[in-house]
Amino acid sequence: MLVEHPKNTAYPGPDTVYNIANIIARNATLSGFPDKVAVIASDMEGDKEFSYSQLNSRVNRLAHALIKSDIHKGDRVFVLLPNKIETLDILLACLKIGAIYTPANFRLSSEEIRFLIDDVEPKILIYDSNYSERVNEVIKDRKKPLSLIEVGPHRLSDAKTFDNFVREMPEQEPGVVTEPKEECMILFTAGTTGRPKGVKHTHRSTFFACLSNGLSASLTRDDVYLGAPPMFHSGGLTCFQLYMLMINGTIILQTAWTPKEALELIKKYGVTYHFGIATQLKMMTQIEGWENYVGSLKVVNGGGEPQPAELKKAFIERGIKYMSGYGLTETGATGFNWPATSKDDPMLSKASECMGKPPMFIEAKIIDQSGMEVKTGETGEIVIRREPTGAAGYWNRPEAEAEKFRGDWIFTGDLGKVDEDGYFYVLGRTDDMIISGGENIYPAEIERVIYSHPKVADVVVVRGQHPTWGQTPKAVIVPKKGESITEEEVTEYVTKHLAPFKRPRKIVFVDSLPKSETGKIDKRRIKELYQEI
Repeated sequence: MLVEHPKNTAYPGPDTVYNIANIIARNATLSGFPDKVAVIASDMEGDKEFSYSQLNSRVNRLAHALIKSDIHKGDRVFVLLPNKIETLDILLACLKIGAIYTPANFRLSSEEIRFLIDDVEPKILIYDSNYSERVNEVIKDRKKPLSLIEVGPHRLSDAKTFDNFVREMPEQEPGVVTEPKEECMILFTAGTTGRPKGVKHTHRSTFFACLSNGLSASLTRDDVYLGAPPMFHSGGLTCFQLYMLMINGTIILQTAWTPKEALELIKKYGVTYHFGIATQLKMMTQIEGWENYVGSLKVVNGGGEPQPAELKKAFIERGIKYMSGYGLTETGATGFNWPATSKDDPMLSKASECMGKPPMFIEAKIIDQSGMEVKTGETGEIVIRREPTGAAGYWNRPEAEAEKFRGDWIFTGDLGKVDEDGYFYVLGRTDDMIISGGENIYPAEIERVIYSHPKVADVVVVRGQHPTWGQTPKAVIVPKKGESITEEEVTEYVTKHLAPFKRPRKIVFVDSLPKSETGKIDKRRIKELYQEI
């Protein structure tokens, strides 16, 4: 059957040029490759493929359904979903009609979800029916109206099913004009300093964040991309999911990331680029026979944590480029993104805290407490220029916004330095620094050394108390499976590589470390369990 594809879209003029949904819609016309597979959605029920024309039709139907439900420009659409095709539908439909995509961590408690909903006051909540019990808790005493849309089996009588919501809706473009400066999404920070904060991104900042990350990764329309981060996380959006769709490539949405299933998807679909937290990449390499699954991989990208040289080597030795990344929700998940391509690459000879250099459009520097840029090799706070990828600010948090966004710069709260070659190092949070006998100690450099020990699977260094020196490093260590390691071995090993005052005087061995919803080691939880103030 011959399918007639449209010859144009809602992407003609300067008022829509930064709207990513309209760029993707263009790819569903004869200006792009409408029949090419845009999305492979993988879940417990199997895998489903969607072409660009099919994706755009889905998005348009949902866009019209939202408009019919009185969702318009500036309205928040609250989302509790894992990585599914419906999640992508919602994001792109919101962008097309000027609504604000507002996803939350689907693992939050009903109390935490209620707080966020009260904060952003959405008109509609779209959620996976697996979370219906918590949603019911959220809405049972709610005074303000909130429309409910369920994805999956119908479980709440007050909700419509997603399929019924979009049924019989038109497939043509909604025709809403958006401006680059208008907000298009609110992404919540993890709340390490209290309640989560909603980070407001505009069409323009999202466009440039995707462009910066995508160009640094050298992705093309021929790539097949698998990302581990969920789509309530900036890393699940601008790294590098949306960019791949902007350039007419193919992405895989894995509903629940596991290392074995990720490896199977890589092999099955010839994945060329995989992005995940460093911890997740470590987990992949610990699967027996993992190297038999990664023949198609050209690049892996690790973010969110220090990138140990041993981890980089595991991929490089198999001809796979390793990209190190660093960014914040506030910066559009941009900051540093840099490759290691061979055993002789400077990114391997430098410490694991080295995250490379800023990619296109990004400017960064290291400053002291007075705001002055420090000398090469000196430690200070990392700040990143706000334009063009930075957020518009925080939702309903003027004091926090004034602290984070100062003039042209975003203050990351992370300690760092830059070396004589222009490479940036991330040394940890400003409040992670350990001051022992007047000496500044950065946990990241101790973690790097301990992780390089052949018997260590993972490590986090926090503050411990010391009767003489005030503070001391305290190492929380996970030994490799089947290995036994002693405190004496650890201290002797560290002393060989670092100054004696940096060796941990307190060591705890554990079977595992708590992980966050994005797969990163949950340092906040580890501090609660092990840090001594």
